[in-house]
Amino acid sequence: MSVFSGTYAPARPEVSNLVVRDAISTARDQLRQASQLPFHGSTHDSWCSLFIGHITDARANLRRHIWLVRLEDSPLNQAERAEPRLCPQSAVQRQEQDDLAEALDGLAGAAMVAGPIDIWRMIELGEQAILLELALARHQTRLSQLLFEATQQDVGGEG
Repeated sequence: MSVFSGTYAPARPEVSNLVVRDAISTARDQLRQASQLPFHGSTHDSWCSLFIGHITDARANLRRHIWLVRLEDSPLNQAERAEPRLCPQSAVQRQEQDDLAEALDGLAGAAMVAGPIDIWRMIELGEQAILLELALARHQTRLSQLLFEATQQDVGGEG
């Protein structure tokens, strides 16, 4: 029998190295990394492959976020059930998710177009990645505010 004083909690080996990140935050980070890739004229192929890798990972994480938010027991669905007045706002969030996924697919398609990558194309693709990262940030902020409003109204009365 082990007795602990409360000042030491043994680490559970199966979760001690586990880092849980929100999928949309990870997608934002990947878009930011894609937009900040250095470009050298002699290594444009490596820039392109790294950029496409970041964009592909961002797409996968955005789709994971969409899937998680649309699960029956997701916080957004729970907020809708708790506060039906928020349904129109959550519908806007869901539509925006689809629009963001479509925009990210478009960026991935533009990056995968065959042809020479020059500095001007790199700048254009990088700017698109920045704009998408900012759009994801706004989306995430509105989602957080929506969830906060539902729980704050329930727990603390006036928001």
